[in-house]
Amino acid sequence: MEVEIRKAMLKDLKHIQDLNHRLCKKEHDEFDDTINSDWPFKNGEEYFKERIENGCALIAVINDKHVGYLVGGIVSVEYYRKVKIVAELENMFVDDRFRNMKIGTKLCEKFSEWCKNNKVSRIKTVVSAGNVKGQNFYRKSGFKDYSISFEKEID
Repeated sequence: MEVEIRKAMLKDLKHIQDLNHRLCKKEHDEFDDTINSDWPFKNGEEYFKERIENGCALIAVINDKHVGYLVGGIVSVEYYRKVKIVAELENMFVDDRFRNMKIGTKLCEKFSEWCKNNKVSRIKTVVSAGNVKGQNFYRKSGFKDYSISFEKEID
């Protein structure tokens, strides 16, 4: 099976929303019950349109079936850092049936190309603390641990 990784277009919006819904549901069910799995359809449409038109939105297609996506863009740099331009790989998902085919790796490589073309010097991403497979994927892809966030629920 040949995978095509291409820039997403507005005609891909519903596919991206569907894939993101599956990502949000998986995150909610496995790692973080505060994730709103309805967000992609209720509030996400404008966000995804913006990334398709002005950021980086990639789609992975096999035999006309949308099997994965990646969305990211240039983000604000924290005031205390020396780097000037940072991009964030904001969300990515590959259908479980198409995992272990290097689709995630190919999406990350295309995103890195987009970043280089936009003079980005650093890419960041966030992974749920319990998502060990995701953490290992990003480490294997050259990302290094940078910071740890903590949260506390107030009774």
